[in-house]
Amino acid sequence: MTIGTFIYLLILLAGVLISVFCLQYGTVAVVGALLVIPFFMIFFLISLRVHINAEVECKNPVAEKDSLEKPGRAAITLSLENTSKWLPVTKGIAWVRYRNVFSGESGKMKVRFSVDNGKKRSRRIVVVMKHCGNVSIRVDKVKIYDYLNIFAAKVGKNYEVQDVLVMPPLTEVYLGKTRWYNETNEDSDRFSLYKKGDDPSEIFDIRDFKDGDRFQQIHWKLSGKTGHYMVKEGSLPLAKAVHIFIDLSAKDADEADLLVQGIYSVAMEFLSQGVPQHYIWYDNVNELIQEKLIEQEEELFWMFEDLFQCHTTKDPLELLKAYIEWESGKVKESGLYLTVSDHDVTELEGLEVNELQIMDLRRDGDTYEE
Repeated sequence: MTIGTFIYLLILLAGVLISVFCLQYGTVAVVGALLVIPFFMIFFLISLRVHINAEVECKNPVAEKDSLEKPGRAAITLSLENTSKWLPVTKGIAWVRYRNVFSGESGKMKVRFSVDNGKKRSRRIVVVMKHCGNVSIRVDKVKIYDYLNIFAAKVGKNYEVQDVLVMPPLTEVYLGKTRWYNETNEDSDRFSLYKKGDDPSEIFDIRDFKDGDRFQQIHWKLSGKTGHYMVKEGSLPLAKAVHIFIDLSAKDADEADLLVQGIYSVAMEFLSQGVPQHYIWYDNVNELIQEKLIEQEEELFWMFEDLFQCHTTKDPLELLKAYIEWESGKVKESGLYLTVSDHDVTELEGLEVNELQIMDLRRDGDTYEE
């Protein structure tokens, strides 16, 4: 029951009482009019309902905060179209729910709208988030009302959940050691699947001999079988991926934001240098070690979608204990350990990384370098 319905019933009851005590033509006519009005409102509402189309979409899946202290603004769009030539929608309400699993923020809101006859309208729905994370925004239902707000009708159903990443602003980081930048790829065991190169240790393709090809490229065994010269093309070595451990231990949501900012800034710095990254963290929701290889910015945001489905923890050794159980015996040459908790290299020896650099993201950007 809407407020308009309640007011209408009060007016109708008052009209009936007045007509009973003052049985005159005028009072009876008023009661008759009050009884007829709802039928007109229902007719208009049904006519409107079949002419209203509603869709929900997310035009910007990433919302970057201006600063860590300021809230982020995740936005989706409710698109409405009124194909009726004569009847406008004067009142509509969308019920919206949102949740940020990573920070624990959640809430509900109502969004009002109107649409003129024969027009389209996009209603921007903004959800303010204090902390970083993946905000799931769902439109539960959309209703339109008649012109006296007596009745309401639902429009559309099963609207898709829209996810928006609320990201921190980038901060300048100094990774310091040039070894992270893989100035040479000679020792890499990773090769491009799409581009040829000059590394003869891995064959990219074999083709017919052409003018300008070097005799060192000739595949003699295959040339003898085919009766004409065949040339083998070398592969293009790719940079070695940097192993980066993400420690999700944080004392509060503000510290978790600082962790996310550090991860985001380090990742973008590596991507700008063309360095692939192999991220490792413990998913305490699904109770498994997650590993993601990042070579493009798009892949980085996909990783954050998975990372934000986890919860922060108060245990600074949670990653270490889970990783030892998950991948015991697999030694890595080097790696970064991103954290906002206190650690020393000796207590992290169980990660089995020969050269591990701990990066405490609570420090200022100019002191990231160890």
